[in-house]
Amino acid sequence: MTELFSYSSRLGTLSELYKNGEFFFTYRNSTSERSFSLYSLSETDKPVSELYLGYSESDVLKSGKDILGETFIANGDPSYTKIKEVLPAITKNCYAFLGGVASSAGLTVDRDGKIYNQLSGRDRTPYPIFEPTVCDASLGSQSPRQCLVGKNLPLLVSVHTDGNNTLEFLYFVEPTECDRDPICWIRVKRYANPEPQNATIEYRVAAISREASETDHWENQPSEELFLDALLDTVAFWADYSEMGARFDIPEKELARVACASAAFSSITCTCGRAHYGHRFYGKELHDNFPPNYIWLIQSLICLGRQDEAKKVFSYFMEHVLRSDGRINYRQGLALVFGASAAEYGMLLDLIARYSKTLETDIKNTATFRKLIGMGEEIIEHISVCSEFEGLKLVKMCAEADTNERVHVYLNNNLWAVRGLEALALLIGKENGKRYILAAQELRNNIYKSLERYSEKNTRFGTLPPFRLGYTATPLTLSRCDDTFRPTDARELEKYFSGRWSRDDSGDGEELIENAYANYRYYPEMLSAMLLPAELADSTVAMREALGGEILGMTRFLDHVDNWPVLNYARFLIETDRIEKYLLLLYAHTAHHGQPELMIYYEQVGISGRVHANDCLPSLTTTPIMLSWCFAYERIDDGTLRLLSAIPKEWYKTGFSVNRLGYSGGNLDISYSGNTVRVRFDSKTENNVELVLRGREAVYAEDIVSGSEFICEIRKNILILKKGITEASITMNN
Repeated sequence: MTELFSYSSRLGTLSELYKNGEFFFTYRNSTSERSFSLYSLSETDKPVSELYLGYSESDVLKSGKDILGETFIANGDPSYTKIKEVLPAITKNCYAFLGGVASSAGLTVDRDGKIYNQLSGRDRTPYPIFEPTVCDASLGSQSPRQCLVGKNLPLLVSVHTDGNNTLEFLYFVEPTECDRDPICWIRVKRYANPEPQNATIEYRVAAISREASETDHWENQPSEELFLDALLDTVAFWADYSEMGARFDIPEKELARVACASAAFSSITCTCGRAHYGHRFYGKELHDNFPPNYIWLIQSLICLGRQDEAKKVFSYFMEHVLRSDGRINYRQGLALVFGASAAEYGMLLDLIARYSKTLETDIKNTATFRKLIGMGEEIIEHISVCSEFEGLKLVKMCAEADTNERVHVYLNNNLWAVRGLEALALLIGKENGKRYILAAQELRNNIYKSLERYSEKNTRFGTLPPFRLGYTATPLTLSRCDDTFRPTDARELEKYFSGRWSRDDSGDGEELIENAYANYRYYPEMLSAMLLPAELADSTVAMREALGGEILGMTRFLDHVDNWPVLNYARFLIETDRIEKYLLLLYAHTAHHGQPELMIYYEQVGISGRVHANDCLPSLTTTPIMLSWCFAYERIDDGTLRLLSAIPKEWYKTGFSVNRLGYSGGNLDISYSGNTVRVRFDSKTENNVELVLRGREAVYAEDIVSGSEFICEIRKNILILKKGITEASITMNN
């Protein structure tokens, strides 16, 4: 073993070691010692055995059916390992991001190792503030292998080699860095491949908003002590951070790593609780008030047992995103009109009510109460008497920020408005909430009348609800695929596919762009409200599955995958026990909607390994929420806590556990080993809890070896636990 350096401060001691072809850090303080891998010299990318399951990329895109996804769930639960191999890794237009929890913006490092500062103004193609070729023109031009320190910390290693010599870079930003253009600390390591332990080291920084030019910073190298002090501070911070929150012990190690590491990468996509949508163009502050940033970030932090961070984000939302009248100040387009939808207001109110204890929502605070009421009033103000729809009173509002000048009666807005108004009434109490309960009841009645009057009956999928009243309930396609709802000729199809995106309405009749938005947002949001009659929900799912709605379980948009809002569909799938599809979606998103090895998840990707749109926070938070829901999910209607309802059956063979998992009542631990399931709550349960054992077809009273005192009822393979418990241990026979 060779020690390359060792540095100590009040925080502890950080060392780098080389042993048996592997570089790694060790960090020790007064209480513990931890090791963080850098990389192994023997690591190579594993070739994909059979792309697209033997189909061509064109076959997959032309098919209206999800021919990949259907294959994986044909015989039950899918396999993460096999799903990861079916599409090529993302290698085109990709990058990694770095930042601190206090920095106003982040940095990105592209696939060549070039560092870029955050975009500002109209600057969509900034110049790099550091390039590897500055250090070595030959080695720096080699395409590097990139990885994270410890596989989960926000420090990036970029390794360039020509087979004989190696140029390695370590990039990081200090956690407490506060600049909008943060300093990137850079360590440069050089070695001959036969003797990596004899490496030479130099130190650099990249910065653009300091006293000197970028070139001056490159040439004015920091001292070793200065650099190592910043490195130790950074490793110590993230080492401690990684020890907090939920911990998963499951057979799919990458799934667990991505879920837990997402918290750190979410935190550097924020500024002290202020959520940015993503990086590059999506890091521009104009996207900071986009409601899904807060809906899914707060949800993920609570799921991961990081309630204090969730409260910080919620506090920022209440104080700085909502205007004093309760309106979300999010404007888009040249007209600068508001871009938040009624569905988003409804989801936010539902989230706040569900986690009011966790978020410490203080309705006695005048400003808080006024803003919550204002959110409800924003919905009510958009309920109109629709003369064009036989006088029904329905929400007429935009349903998507990209098309916020399209103001119509969208069904997703109306369904989630009902949920939001009901949640608000629950949150503020019976007396204050009368107005909102009555409004929700009237709106619900009018929604069902509209469904009866305007749904398309007797289609080949069943009765189909319109996603927008006055618009067809039978879209021609949901993406650019060959399968259509009805027979059509080539001329009509060519015209339909040549339609262009527009913020406002583009004309009469149906159009591909509106149908595509329906597929990736409106239909999933309609389904997630869990207010559609079952027949209409089933027909909607069947239509999406047949007309180009999905690829590998993920949401399709035109000819690529746009999966960032997919948590709405995930909620519907787990609510309706479509677990095979739920797992397919979880696995495919984790493996293919980003780069799990670099903890970056994009808004849109192609199936050939190309990034179509920058990374975004909702996409990053998808895996942690979905994995957490596998263990603990609360039904939207009555809040029933369901445990283990989406655990893969294969996991029962090896066992599994999670600790410090968050839910509305606090945190819980749950494990399954052998034939024993154990659960612990940090406060008494207020209602019965459903324990779902997917590893068994059924459980009978005589199967319970011990722990029957915790059970009040058995329904097939579901054990109903008594309310008022803090723990339970149940052992069953084989």
